[in-house]
Amino acid sequence: MTLYLPENVAPVSGSVYEYDPDVFKMQIKEMDGNFVMFYAPWCRHCTEFEPIWIELGELINNKDSKFAVAQVDCTRYSKLCHDNDITGYPTLLYFHKNSFTPIEYKGTRDLPSLTLFLSEVFSMKEEHPEKPDGGLSEVKIYSGMAHLNDFNVEKFVSNGQHFIMFFTPWCKASQKLAPVWAELAVQYAHNQYIQIGQVNCMLNEMTCKNFDIKQYPYLLWIVNGRIMGVSIEMYTLAELTEYVEKMLLTENHDPEKFMKKKKALPVARITEETFETFLQKDLVFVNYFAPWCAHCMQLSPLWIKLGEKFQNESRVLIADVDCVRSKTVCEMEKINGLPTLILYKNKEIVSVENGGRPFESLVTLVTDHLREKSADTSESSETDTGYTERKTQDKQTDNKVPEFTSAEDAQEVEITGMNQDYQYKNLDEKVYEGSKDEETNEKAKEEL
Repeated sequence: MTLYLPENVAPVSGSVYEYDPDVFKMQIKEMDGNFVMFYAPWCRHCTEFEPIWIELGELINNKDSKFAVAQVDCTRYSKLCHDNDITGYPTLLYFHKNSFTPIEYKGTRDLPSLTLFLSEVFSMKEEHPEKPDGGLSEVKIYSGMAHLNDFNVEKFVSNGQHFIMFFTPWCKASQKLAPVWAELAVQYAHNQYIQIGQVNCMLNEMTCKNFDIKQYPYLLWIVNGRIMGVSIEMYTLAELTEYVEKMLLTENHDPEKFMKKKKALPVARITEETFETFLQKDLVFVNYFAPWCAHCMQLSPLWIKLGEKFQNESRVLIADVDCVRSKTVCEMEKINGLPTLILYKNKEIVSVENGGRPFESLVTLVTDHLREKSADTSESSETDTGYTERKTQDKQTDNKVPEFTSAEDAQEVEITGMNQDYQYKNLDEKVYEGSKDEETNEKAKEEL
């Protein structure tokens, strides 16, 4: 078969192209679309899927096609796979022309599902909303359904209660839920306490990455910008209605009361769009990490525990930033080692850690700065009112931030591995070992 691609792009089995890093970059810029499988030769699932992938290539790859079906061997080009955040095999990513932000295919690996997916992505560029002046587009609501996109979702869900479905048109489960979800929107169209909405993850991949959507359909209950509930196994109107009514109890009609009663996730995920907003808190403790970093994964349970510790402290926010998906934030904060823990106080950096503290030490670090904050506020109040008298010891005791001394809550958990561990899951090549050397850290930063 003659293939309409450069001579240095070698077809596999006569129908699927094999990309190396240079060809990959060139093809993303030249072809209207590239559907790429990242694989490893030793992967059993890849081997079983190969005949279907070849069959898809035979359908798409011809001399007149503006699209290409290709693959990348991650044992040969591990850096390219690392750059695309590949953590398992096979991973199927679709790249639009001149876009290195792919859409991940997570559906059934059969030919009908794959061709349906491609029929959607081939035409989606025409349907994608253009970015309006000011960076935010108007939210359109039809029959009670809010249609959200990359440019309006952050602002829209930041105020009030929302029940949002994240979906893809090619996903069979999404197709099954779609008419029921539309019926739910009509049912609550005039309810002042809840807004039903949806996000098409094919058209709005950045939003779905920011919300860490792993499968479709995915339902999130969001209150004042915070995720308060997750559900993925409801497909009937009765089940959905029961869930909404449970969340919308009379005492929860006020979002502020709802926030006090329901526990939000202990660790807030910060993105480029929300970074400045989250820093409004008195104290913000941020874990900068990457999904492929082994030491970051070791830190994760402890960080969640720290978030739970301060979940009821309104002045403190425990958060994290994914340096793969929010690279701009990590570059702006000059992150050159993972994990990096930064404590912000009134938007100023007061502490930088590399993940070497035990749990009790992290708790102490936060509470010490809380005390300083309380003392600063007290001193400012006395100065403003003209009082020079010190508060009584009893008053100081009343206002003192409680010590965290519970053996159960303050269990010591060592965080192993300071600085960096640039290993990534399921790939053969180790990129960088931990190092305090400045040159190595600078080199590692480029890898982010």
